[in-house]
Amino acid sequence: MKKRYGGLLLLLFCILIGGQSAWAADIHVVLDGKPLSFEEPPYIENSRVMVPMRGVLESLGYTVQWQAQTKTVVAHNQDTTISLPVVSQTATVNGKAVSIDAPAQVKEARTFVPLRFMAEYSGATVLWEGSTKTVTIRKKTITQSIKDPVVYIQTDIGQGSGVILSEDGLIVTNFHVIENASSALFIFQDDSTYQDETTIVGMNPQRDIALLKINKSGLTPATISTQYNFGDTVFAVGCPRGRRNVVTTGIIDGFDMDIISATASIDFGNSGGGLFDSSGRLIGITSFIQGWENFSIPISVAMQVPQNLTMPLGNITKFPYLPGPPENLRCETEDDGYAYISWKPAPGADYYYVYYSESPNGPFELMDNQTLGRKIWYWGFPHCFAIETWPDKPYYIKVAPVVNGRVTAESKPLKIPAS
Repeated sequence: MKKRYGGLLLLLFCILIGGQSAWAADIHVVLDGKPLSFEEPPYIENSRVMVPMRGVLESLGYTVQWQAQTKTVVAHNQDTTISLPVVSQTATVNGKAVSIDAPAQVKEARTFVPLRFMAEYSGATVLWEGSTKTVTIRKKTITQSIKDPVVYIQTDIGQGSGVILSEDGLIVTNFHVIENASSALFIFQDDSTYQDETTIVGMNPQRDIALLKINKSGLTPATISTQYNFGDTVFAVGCPRGRRNVVTTGIIDGFDMDIISATASIDFGNSGGGLFDSSGRLIGITSFIQGWENFSIPISVAMQVPQNLTMPLGNITKFPYLPGPPENLRCETEDDGYAYISWKPAPGADYYYVYYSESPNGPFELMDNQTLGRKIWYWGFPHCFAIETWPDKPYYIKVAPVVNGRVTAESKPLKIPAS
Protein backbone atom coordinates (compact mmCIF):
# COMPACT_ATOMS: atom_id res chain seq x y z
CA MET A 1 0.00 0.00 0.00
CA LYS A 2 1.19 3.50 -0.80
CA LYS A 3 0.19 5.48 2.24
CA ARG A 4 0.84 9.17 1.56
CA TYR A 5 -0.05 11.90 3.99
CA GLY A 6 -0.58 15.48 2.86
CA GLY A 7 1.68 17.62 5.01
CA LEU A 8 -0.89 20.33 5.58
CA LEU A 9 -3.73 18.08 6.63
CA LEU A 10 -3.43 17.44 10.30
CA LEU A 11 -4.37 20.61 12.22
CA LEU A 12 -5.81 22.69 9.43
CA PHE A 13 -9.44 21.82 10.03
CA CYS A 14 -9.21 22.24 13.78
CA ILE A 15 -9.88 25.96 13.44
CA LEU A 16 -13.33 25.29 12.09
CA ILE A 17 -16.31 25.72 14.35
CA GLY A 18 -16.80 22.66 16.44
CA GLY A 19 -19.51 20.93 18.39
CA GLN A 20 -22.83 20.27 16.72
CA SER A 21 -23.14 19.71 12.99
CA ALA A 22 -23.89 22.83 10.95
CA TRP A 23 -24.96 23.10 7.34
CA ALA A 24 -22.66 25.52 5.55
CA ALA A 25 -23.71 26.19 1.98
CA ASP A 26 -20.97 28.80 1.68
CA ILE A 27 -18.13 26.30 2.10
CA HIS A 28 -16.17 26.18 -1.15
CA VAL A 29 -14.06 23.21 -2.26
CA VAL A 30 -11.35 23.78 -4.88
CA LEU A 31 -9.37 20.89 -6.39
CA ASP A 32 -6.14 21.79 -8.22
CA GLY A 33 -7.56 25.23 -8.94
CA LYS A 34 -10.97 23.98 -10.13
CA PRO A 35 -14.05 24.63 -7.99
CA LEU A 36 -16.05 21.50 -7.16
CA SER A 37 -19.82 21.66 -7.13
CA PHE A 38 -22.11 19.30 -5.20
CA GLU A 39 -25.81 18.53 -5.34
CA GLU A 40 -25.88 18.94 -1.56
CA PRO A 41 -23.65 21.47 0.23
CA PRO A 42 -20.77 20.45 2.50
CA TYR A 43 -21.24 20.90 6.21
CA ILE A 44 -19.13 20.86 9.37
CA GLU A 45 -19.35 18.05 11.92
CA ASN A 46 -17.13 18.13 15.01
CA SER A 47 -14.63 20.46 13.35
CA ARG A 48 -14.47 18.33 10.21
CA VAL A 49 -15.73 19.20 6.72
CA MET A 50 -18.14 16.56 5.41
CA VAL A 51 -18.73 16.39 1.66
CA PRO A 52 -21.04 14.34 -0.58
CA MET A 53 -19.39 11.00 -1.11
CA ARG A 54 -19.51 10.47 -4.87
CA GLY A 55 -18.65 14.00 -5.94
CA VAL A 56 -15.43 14.30 -3.97
CA LEU A 57 -14.21 10.72 -4.26
CA GLU A 58 -14.57 10.59 -8.03
CA SER A 59 -12.80 13.95 -8.27
CA LEU A 60 -9.95 12.46 -6.25
CA GLY A 61 -9.63 9.60 -8.73
CA TYR A 62 -11.63 6.91 -6.93
CA THR A 63 -14.19 4.52 -8.34
CA VAL A 64 -17.06 4.52 -5.85
CA GLN A 65 -19.51 1.83 -4.85
CA TRP A 66 -22.27 1.92 -2.24
CA GLN A 67 -22.98 -1.37 -0.50
CA ALA A 68 -26.53 -0.87 0.72
CA GLN A 69 -26.73 -4.08 2.75
CA THR A 70 -23.79 -3.16 4.99
CA LYS A 71 -24.18 0.63 4.54
CA THR A 72 -20.56 0.89 3.49
CA VAL A 73 -18.80 3.17 1.01
CA VAL A 74 -16.17 1.26 -0.97
CA ALA A 75 -13.71 3.40 -2.97
CA HIS A 76 -10.90 2.18 -5.25
CA ASN A 77 -8.05 3.92 -7.02
CA GLN A 78 -4.81 2.58 -8.47
CA ASP A 79 -3.11 2.24 -5.11
CA THR A 80 -5.80 2.14 -2.49
CA THR A 81 -9.05 0.45 -1.53
CA ILE A 82 -11.03 2.08 1.24
CA SER A 83 -14.08 0.67 3.04
CA LEU A 84 -15.92 3.28 5.05
CA PRO A 85 -18.97 2.06 7.02
CA VAL A 86 -21.55 4.70 7.85
CA VAL A 87 -21.46 5.92 11.48
CA SER A 88 -18.36 3.84 12.23
CA GLN A 89 -15.20 5.18 13.85
CA THR A 90 -13.15 2.63 11.94
CA ALA A 91 -12.40 2.40 8.23
CA THR A 92 -10.43 -0.23 6.34
CA VAL A 93 -7.57 0.87 4.07
CA ASN A 94 -6.06 -1.90 1.94
CA GLY A 95 -7.29 -4.45 4.44
CA LYS A 96 -6.00 -2.69 7.54
CA ALA A 97 -8.23 -1.03 10.14
CA VAL A 98 -7.77 2.72 10.50
CA SER A 99 -9.41 4.91 13.17
CA ILE A 100 -11.21 8.02 12.00
CA ASP A 101 -12.62 10.86 14.08
CA ALA A 102 -15.47 11.81 11.71
CA PRO A 103 -17.38 8.79 10.42
CA ALA A 104 -19.40 8.76 7.21
CA GLN A 105 -23.02 9.86 7.65
CA VAL A 106 -26.28 9.86 5.72
CA LYS A 107 -28.12 13.19 5.54
CA GLU A 108 -30.90 14.19 3.17
CA ALA A 109 -30.61 10.77 1.48
CA ARG A 110 -26.96 11.51 0.64
CA THR A 111 -23.89 9.83 2.04
CA PHE A 112 -21.31 12.29 3.33
CA VAL A 113 -17.69 11.41 3.97
CA PRO A 114 -14.93 13.27 5.88
CA LEU A 115 -12.94 15.27 3.35
CA ARG A 116 -9.73 15.24 5.31
CA PHE A 117 -9.62 11.47 5.60
CA MET A 118 -10.42 10.85 1.92
CA ALA A 119 -7.99 13.47 0.63
CA GLU A 120 -5.27 12.14 2.91
CA TYR A 121 -5.47 8.65 1.50
CA SER A 122 -5.48 9.92 -2.09
CA GLY A 123 -2.06 11.53 -1.52
CA ALA A 124 -3.46 15.06 -1.69
CA THR A 125 -2.74 18.06 0.50
CA VAL A 126 -5.54 20.15 1.98
CA LEU A 127 -5.64 23.77 3.10
CA TRP A 128 -8.46 25.53 4.96
CA GLU A 129 -8.85 29.29 4.37
CA GLY A 130 -11.06 30.44 7.23
CA SER A 131 -11.70 33.97 5.94
CA THR A 132 -13.29 32.68 2.72
CA LYS A 133 -14.46 29.27 4.03
CA THR A 134 -12.54 27.61 1.22
CA VAL A 135 -11.03 24.13 1.23
CA THR A 136 -8.19 23.88 -1.27
CA ILE A 137 -7.14 20.36 -2.31
CA ARG A 138 -4.02 19.70 -4.33
CA LYS A 139 -3.21 16.34 -5.83
CA LYS A 140 -0.06 17.83 -7.32
CA THR A 141 3.03 18.92 -5.42
CA ILE A 142 3.32 22.60 -4.55
CA THR A 143 5.92 23.20 -7.26
CA GLN A 144 3.68 21.50 -9.81
CA SER A 145 0.47 23.24 -8.81
CA ILE A 146 1.87 26.78 -8.67
CA LYS A 147 2.84 26.54 -12.34
CA ASP A 148 -0.76 26.09 -13.48
CA PRO A 149 -1.91 29.70 -12.94
CA VAL A 150 1.23 31.25 -14.47
CA VAL A 151 1.19 32.13 -18.16
CA TYR A 152 3.86 33.12 -20.66
CA ILE A 153 3.10 36.42 -22.43
CA GLN A 154 4.78 37.34 -25.72
CA THR A 155 3.90 40.74 -27.17
CA ASP A 156 5.13 42.39 -30.34
CA ILE A 157 7.34 44.50 -28.04
CA GLY A 158 8.79 41.93 -25.67
CA GLN A 159 8.18 39.01 -23.35
CA GLY A 160 6.94 38.61 -19.79
CA SER A 161 4.67 36.60 -17.53
CA GLY A 162 1.17 36.77 -16.07
CA VAL A 163 -0.96 35.09 -13.42
CA ILE A 164 -4.51 33.80 -13.96
CA LEU A 165 -7.01 35.25 -11.49
CA SER A 166 -10.23 33.71 -12.77
CA GLU A 167 -11.39 30.61 -14.62
CA ASP A 168 -12.89 32.78 -17.37
CA GLY A 169 -9.75 34.61 -18.43
CA LEU A 170 -8.78 37.43 -16.02
CA ILE A 171 -4.98 37.76 -15.96
CA VAL A 172 -2.78 40.11 -13.94
CA THR A 173 0.63 41.24 -15.16
CA ASN A 174 2.92 44.26 -14.92
CA PHE A 175 1.98 47.33 -16.89
CA HIS A 176 5.46 47.47 -18.38
CA VAL A 177 4.92 43.99 -19.91
CA ILE A 178 2.14 45.31 -22.17
CA GLU A 179 3.21 48.96 -22.47
CA ASN A 180 3.15 50.03 -26.16
CA ALA A 181 2.14 46.51 -27.26
CA SER A 182 -0.42 46.01 -30.02
CA SER A 183 -0.77 42.20 -29.81
CA ALA A 184 -0.08 39.38 -27.38
CA LEU A 185 0.37 35.60 -27.41
CA PHE A 186 -0.42 33.66 -24.25
CA ILE A 187 1.00 30.17 -23.63
CA PHE A 188 -0.39 28.17 -20.69
CA GLN A 189 1.10 25.41 -18.57
CA ASP A 190 -0.78 22.71 -20.54
CA ASP A 191 0.81 24.04 -23.78
CA SER A 192 -2.47 25.52 -25.03
CA THR A 193 -2.20 28.99 -26.56
CA TYR A 194 -4.33 32.08 -27.07
CA GLN A 195 -3.72 34.83 -29.62
CA ASP A 196 -7.02 36.61 -30.10
CA GLU A 197 -8.74 39.64 -28.67
CA THR A 198 -7.17 40.88 -25.45
CA THR A 199 -8.90 43.59 -23.43
CA ILE A 200 -7.34 45.77 -20.75
CA VAL A 201 -10.00 45.88 -18.03
CA GLY A 202 -7.96 47.70 -15.41
CA MET A 203 -4.56 49.30 -15.04
CA ASN A 204 -2.50 51.46 -12.74
CA PRO A 205 0.74 52.33 -14.52
CA GLN A 206 2.03 54.16 -11.46
CA ARG A 207 1.82 50.89 -9.53
CA ASP A 208 2.91 48.86 -12.59
CA ILE A 209 -0.22 46.70 -12.67
CA ALA A 210 -2.42 45.73 -15.64
CA LEU A 211 -5.49 43.49 -15.60
CA LEU A 212 -6.19 41.69 -18.89
CA LYS A 213 -9.24 39.74 -20.04
CA ILE A 214 -9.08 37.09 -22.74
CA ASN A 215 -11.88 35.03 -24.29
CA LYS A 216 -10.80 31.69 -22.84
CA SER A 217 -12.45 29.64 -20.10
CA GLY A 218 -11.52 26.54 -18.13
CA LEU A 219 -8.33 28.18 -16.81
CA THR A 220 -6.76 27.41 -13.44
CA PRO A 221 -6.73 30.53 -11.24
CA ALA A 222 -4.34 31.20 -8.39
CA THR A 223 -5.50 31.04 -4.78
CA ILE A 224 -4.77 34.42 -3.20
CA SER A 225 -3.44 35.28 0.24
CA THR A 226 -2.45 38.62 1.72
CA GLN A 227 -0.79 37.12 4.81
CA TYR A 228 2.98 36.70 4.97
CA ASN A 229 5.83 37.26 7.39
CA PHE A 230 9.55 37.88 7.43
CA GLY A 231 11.41 34.61 6.87
CA ASP A 232 8.51 32.79 5.16
CA THR A 233 9.43 30.34 2.41
CA VAL A 234 8.30 31.54 -1.02
CA PHE A 235 8.39 30.38 -4.63
CA ALA A 236 8.80 32.69 -7.63
CA VAL A 237 7.27 31.38 -10.86
CA GLY A 238 7.67 33.04 -14.24
CA CYS A 239 9.27 32.89 -17.66
CA PRO A 240 12.80 34.29 -17.34
CA ARG A 241 14.38 34.97 -20.74
CA GLY A 242 11.59 33.02 -22.44
CA ARG A 243 11.93 29.79 -20.43
CA ARG A 244 8.43 28.85 -19.38
CA ASN A 245 7.36 28.55 -15.76
CA VAL A 246 10.68 28.31 -14.01
CA VAL A 247 10.38 27.92 -10.23
CA THR A 248 12.91 29.36 -7.79
CA THR A 249 12.67 29.29 -4.03
CA GLY A 250 13.81 31.51 -1.19
CA ILE A 251 12.51 33.45 1.79
CA ILE A 252 10.92 36.83 2.39
CA ASP A 253 13.74 39.05 3.62
CA GLY A 254 11.72 42.24 3.93
CA PHE A 255 8.49 43.99 2.98
CA ASP A 256 6.57 47.20 3.38
CA MET A 257 3.26 48.60 2.13
CA ASP A 258 4.52 48.72 -1.46
CA ILE A 259 7.04 45.92 -1.95
CA ILE A 260 7.93 42.35 -0.99
CA SER A 261 11.65 41.59 -1.09
CA ALA A 262 12.54 37.89 -1.42
CA THR A 263 15.63 35.81 -2.05
CA ALA A 264 13.82 33.67 -4.68
CA SER A 265 15.69 34.81 -7.78
CA ILE A 266 13.98 36.35 -10.80
CA ASP A 267 15.31 37.56 -14.15
CA PHE A 268 14.21 39.47 -17.23
CA GLY A 269 10.94 37.88 -18.35
CA ASN A 270 9.76 37.11 -14.81
CA SER A 271 7.91 40.44 -14.79
CA GLY A 272 4.22 39.81 -14.14
CA GLY A 273 4.81 36.32 -12.74
CA GLY A 274 3.78 35.00 -9.35
CA LEU A 275 5.30 34.94 -5.88
CA PHE A 276 3.68 32.08 -3.95
CA ASP A 277 3.85 31.09 -0.29
CA SER A 278 4.69 27.62 1.00
CA SER A 279 1.02 26.62 0.72
CA GLY A 280 0.90 27.58 -2.96
CA ARG A 281 -1.08 30.79 -2.47
CA LEU A 282 -0.32 33.87 -4.56
CA ILE A 283 1.02 36.71 -2.42
CA GLY A 284 2.77 38.93 -4.98
CA ILE A 285 3.51 39.77 -8.60
CA THR A 286 7.23 39.49 -9.41
CA SER A 287 8.16 42.82 -10.94
CA PHE A 288 11.78 43.96 -10.92
CA ILE A 289 15.32 43.32 -9.78
CA GLN A 290 17.87 45.76 -8.40
CA GLY A 291 21.36 44.42 -8.02
CA TRP A 292 20.96 41.08 -6.27
CA GLU A 293 17.58 41.96 -4.79
CA ASN A 294 14.28 40.61 -6.13
CA PHE A 295 11.08 42.58 -5.68
CA SER A 296 7.38 41.78 -6.03
CA ILE A 297 4.26 43.93 -5.80
CA PRO A 298 1.92 42.62 -3.07
CA ILE A 299 -1.17 40.99 -4.57
CA SER A 300 -3.28 43.20 -2.31
CA VAL A 301 -2.06 46.20 -4.34
CA ALA A 302 -3.03 44.50 -7.61
CA MET A 303 -6.48 43.60 -6.29
CA GLN A 304 -7.16 47.26 -5.51
CA VAL A 305 -6.96 48.20 -9.20
CA PRO A 306 -10.54 48.78 -10.37
CA GLN A 307 -11.84 46.84 -13.37
CA ASN A 308 -13.40 49.85 -15.08
CA LEU A 309 -11.93 49.68 -18.60
CA THR A 310 -12.74 47.91 -21.87
CA MET A 311 -9.65 48.98 -23.81
CA PRO A 312 -8.40 46.72 -26.63
CA LEU A 313 -4.74 45.91 -26.11
CA GLY A 314 -3.78 47.66 -29.35
CA ASN A 315 -5.00 50.98 -27.94
CA ILE A 316 -2.31 50.96 -25.28
CA THR A 317 0.04 52.41 -27.90
CA LYS A 318 -2.08 55.57 -27.75
CA PHE A 319 -1.76 55.78 -23.97
CA PRO A 320 1.15 58.07 -23.07
CA TYR A 321 2.71 57.19 -19.74
CA LEU A 322 5.24 59.02 -17.65
CA PRO A 323 5.81 58.33 -13.95
CA GLY A 324 3.69 60.45 -11.68
CA PRO A 325 4.78 61.86 -8.34
CA PRO A 326 6.22 59.25 -5.99
CA GLU A 327 3.52 57.64 -3.87
CA ASN A 328 3.72 56.84 -0.15
CA LEU A 329 6.55 59.31 0.48
CA ARG A 330 7.39 58.92 4.17
CA CYS A 331 10.16 59.25 6.71
CA GLU A 332 11.14 57.44 9.88
CA THR A 333 13.35 59.20 12.39
CA GLU A 334 15.89 57.53 14.64
CA ASP A 335 17.86 58.66 17.68
CA ASP A 336 20.98 58.79 15.52
CA GLY A 337 19.99 62.19 14.13
CA TYR A 338 18.89 60.87 10.75
CA ALA A 339 15.56 60.58 8.96
CA TYR A 340 15.14 57.55 6.70
CA ILE A 341 13.19 58.36 3.54
CA SER A 342 11.11 55.85 1.57
CA TRP A 343 8.60 55.89 -1.28
CA LYS A 344 7.01 53.54 -3.72
CA PRO A 345 9.27 53.06 -6.76
CA ALA A 346 7.98 54.85 -9.85
CA PRO A 347 8.10 52.43 -12.83
CA GLY A 348 10.07 53.91 -15.71
CA ALA A 349 12.04 56.41 -13.63
CA ASP A 350 15.74 56.58 -14.51
CA TYR A 351 16.50 58.28 -11.20
CA TYR A 352 15.04 60.96 -8.89
CA TYR A 353 15.65 64.56 -7.92
CA VAL A 354 15.27 65.54 -4.27
CA TYR A 355 14.51 69.14 -3.30
CA TYR A 356 14.62 70.78 0.13
CA SER A 357 13.25 73.95 1.73
CA GLU A 358 12.80 75.49 5.16
CA SER A 359 9.11 76.06 4.34
CA PRO A 360 6.45 73.77 2.86
CA ASN A 361 5.71 76.60 0.43
CA GLY A 362 9.29 76.89 -0.79
CA PRO A 363 11.37 77.99 -2.48
CA PHE A 364 12.86 74.50 -2.93
CA GLU A 365 16.48 73.85 -3.92
CA LEU A 366 17.91 70.79 -5.63
CA MET A 367 19.78 68.67 -3.10
CA ASP A 368 23.22 67.15 -3.74
CA ASN A 369 23.78 63.43 -3.26
CA GLN A 370 27.14 63.55 -1.52
CA THR A 371 27.62 59.79 -1.87
CA LEU A 372 27.44 59.96 -5.67
CA GLY A 373 28.80 63.46 -6.03
CA ARG A 374 25.83 64.33 -8.23
CA LYS A 375 22.31 65.66 -7.84
CA ILE A 376 20.64 62.32 -8.57
CA TRP A 377 19.09 59.81 -6.20
CA TYR A 378 17.97 56.21 -6.64
CA TRP A 379 15.17 54.18 -5.11
CA GLY A 380 16.36 51.65 -2.53
CA PHE A 381 15.06 49.15 0.01
CA PRO A 382 14.28 49.16 2.91
CA HIS A 383 14.74 52.95 2.55
CA CYS A 384 15.89 55.13 -0.32
CA PHE A 385 18.30 57.30 1.62
CA ALA A 386 19.06 58.72 5.05
CA ILE A 387 19.25 62.46 5.65
CA GLU A 388 20.38 64.46 8.68
CA THR A 389 17.75 66.19 10.75
CA TRP A 390 18.23 69.82 11.79
CA PRO A 391 18.49 70.74 15.48
CA ASP A 392 15.35 72.41 16.78
CA LYS A 393 14.02 73.13 13.30
CA PRO A 394 12.08 71.04 10.78
CA TYR A 395 12.51 71.31 7.03
CA TYR A 396 10.77 69.90 3.97
CA ILE A 397 11.69 67.80 0.97
CA LYS A 398 10.04 66.88 -2.33
CA VAL A 399 10.93 64.01 -4.67
CA ALA A 400 10.47 63.86 -8.44
CA PRO A 401 11.08 61.02 -10.95
CA VAL A 402 13.34 61.83 -13.91
CA VAL A 403 12.96 60.13 -17.31
CA ASN A 404 15.41 60.91 -20.13
CA GLY A 405 16.51 63.98 -18.22
CA ARG A 406 12.96 65.25 -17.82
CA VAL A 407 11.38 65.84 -14.43
CA THR A 408 7.93 64.24 -14.69
CA ALA A 409 6.13 65.23 -11.47
CA GLU A 410 6.97 66.40 -7.96
CA SER A 411 5.62 64.91 -4.78
CA LYS A 412 3.92 66.97 -2.12
CA PRO A 413 6.28 68.35 0.54
CA LEU A 414 7.32 65.89 3.24
CA LYS A 415 8.16 67.30 6.66
CA ILE A 416 11.47 66.20 8.19
CA PRO A 417 11.06 66.67 11.96
CA ALA A 418 13.69 68.48 13.98
CA SER A 419 16.13 66.37 15.95
